[in-house]
Order: sequence, then structure tokens, then C-alpha cells
Amino acid sequence: MDGGSSLNLIYEDTVRKMGIDSSRIKPSTTTFKGVITGIEAHCTGTVTLEVVYGSPRNFISEELIFDIVPFGSGCHTVLGRTSSARLNAIPHYAYLKLKMPGPNSVITINGNTECSLQTEEQTTNFASEVHASEEATHGGKHTTSSSKRTRAVQVDLGHIPPHPK
Repeated sequence: MDGGSSLNLIYEDTVRKMGIDSSRIKPSTTTFKGVITGIEAHCTGTVTLEVVYGSPRNFISEELIFDIVPFGSGCHTVLGRTSSARLNAIPHYAYLKLKMPGPNSVITINGNTECSLQTEEQTTNFASEVHASEEATHGGKHTTSSSKRTRAVQVDLGHIPPHPK
């Protein structure tokens, strides 16, 4: 959940792994910054997906439009603030919880600390790799400061570890 952005993002590798038929993907001209500092990303399309929250006895279902991001990530999707507002969802980032009203009671979605830390590490490594590539491409004349950048590490984002229970 991203409280700062209105975009719902889904990563290309997630779309591929879900087996979403390409006929469902619509063209997009959306660009955004902020996932990787200083780098502008161009979305490759949009797809509408039904998202279900809760359990079989207490759930809500909502169709959301996702912008497809042309790179991988340790997470599968990012929900923007407009989706959380539509669902009346309240995120608590410190406790990795998302709560929203359901038809019978409050729906609570619990995050996983280990998985979140792993995702954060993968994302940081990916950002370092992209910045190093940009710097090499532009001969060190990149607009972002490189003095505090960590060394780039090759990261294989093709395998996303299963969510531990």
C-alpha cells in the first residue's frame, strides 16, 4: 500500500506469472517517478482485475485498474491511496496491518515482517543496479547524487519467494 501515490501498480513479471491474457491489457501513456529516485518509469499498459479481501464468510470484492510497471519487484502489486479510500481501508505500516470494513465484521490483512524486509532488500538492490546502469549509460552525468550510492549487485527477481504462513 502506497499512501503517497494514487496509482495501483502491478509488475510485468506478476502479470506474466498470473497468465493474464494479453487481450485484457489496454494501452497506457502513464509515466511516474518515485519508485526509483530520479528515474522516470513508463507503464506498458493497464489491466482491470477483481481483488478480493477477507475470508469466505466475510469478504469484499472490488474491480481495480492496475498500471503495469516494466520491471520486477519483490512484491506483486502496490495499491495506491485512491484504492484504500474506496475500500475505507486503514493501513498501519508499523504493524504491517490493513483494516477495512467487511459485510459482517472488520477485515484485517496481516503482513509478514520477514517477507517485507526481504522485499525491501531486493528493491534496494534493484534501485542500485538501475542507478549504476543509468550512470554508465550517461557517462556519470546523472542528475541524482551518486556520492552515497551503494555498489550495484546483480539481482534475480525472476523468483519471488512464497509468502510464509
